[in-house]
Amino acid sequence: MNIKPEYIVAAFKNALSYIHITLLLTLAVVLVGLLFGVMVAALRTYRIPALSHAADAFIIAFKAIPINLILVVSSILFVTHFDRIVGLLHLTVTIRDVNRVYVGLFALSLPVIAHMSEYIRGSLLSVDKGQYEAGYMVGMTFFQTFRRIVFPQMMVVFVPSLTGIVIALMKSTSLVILIGVVDVLNGALKYANLYFSYFEAYLAAALVYWGLSLIIEWLGKALEKSIGKYRGDAS
Repeated sequence: MNIKPEYIVAAFKNALSYIHITLLLTLAVVLVGLLFGVMVAALRTYRIPALSHAADAFIIAFKAIPINLILVVSSILFVTHFDRIVGLLHLTVTIRDVNRVYVGLFALSLPVIAHMSEYIRGSLLSVDKGQYEAGYMVGMTFFQTFRRIVFPQMMVVFVPSLTGIVIALMKSTSLVILIGVVDVLNGALKYANLYFSYFEAYLAAALVYWGLSLIIEWLGKALEKSIGKYRGDAS
């Protein structure tokens, strides 16, 4: 195989020009996943009447459906129902005015919320019930007990899982090409289509993802070390 370094460099540069799309989707989806994942996990952990069953159904559905299928269906619903929704809201925007990145954000958020809530729930259950009782014994309310005693302990368990979720999500953003959004991988492949240098393009994209994964791992380790001070684990 005749690998041409200049094609790798060119594809790498082209991939970097779309890195903001990958980072935007990753960060936004993680924030949405954390926000709603906490809510879903709380409903299921503390078994809020009626709502906990709806949360169970949500988890079962979006853990089972492939991400690419969610993306395609979301895009179809967006195209077919956009005019109706805009009409109900009395807006003047057209479908061309809406960036498809928002469709990707919505579609990727659904499975991430499901998986994030499961990790959060597992972290909550890892804290012994006696910790709650200890807080109540000294006169703390439920929220004071959670904030001062339970939350720091559950974060020790949750942060390593969060790092893995972020890395997996960052790689999954490459699927947004299904709805017409170009990210790191597809940015590299756009260059490859000109010179049929697909191996070089894939290698360049792999280098970008590798670099991003190293940064995420480093941030995760730093956060683990910071939280580890709570238990006296930090070296």
